[in-house]
Amino acid sequence: MDTPNEDLKKVFASKKAELIEKLEAWFEEETEAIDGELAGGAPSGSGGSILGMRPAIDSKRVVDATVITEQVLEIELPPEIIRPGGYDSCEDMIADIVPKLGKVFTGEMKVKKRKPKKELETA
Repeated sequence: MDTPNEDLKKVFASKKAELIEKLEAWFEEETEAIDGELAGGAPSGSGGSILGMRPAIDSKRVVDATVITEQVLEIELPPEIIRPGGYDSCEDMIADIVPKLGKVFTGEMKVKKRKPKKELETA
């Protein structure tokens, strides 16, 4: 028996705060420099640092947040809802992805289903 769309909206609404909290923690961890901070004495030249010219997190890395969506919503993060190029901030990512995830969760937005991972055959 299918759950009506309104019920799915209520379920998503009840999970939204947890989803945002976990995405914020994930984003912070993913964007933290390996050594915890950027080297202050690194030369940047007259044109500025290349680090300042790219998004805080690129779209390919955002796919890794599937771990969060599977944990909270029990669905994969569909790559097609991620903005190409990435996001300049956590707020930017959440403002873009969370409403789309809500639509995917309720069935308002159709996405491609990934094929299940094949089990490794034992010899």
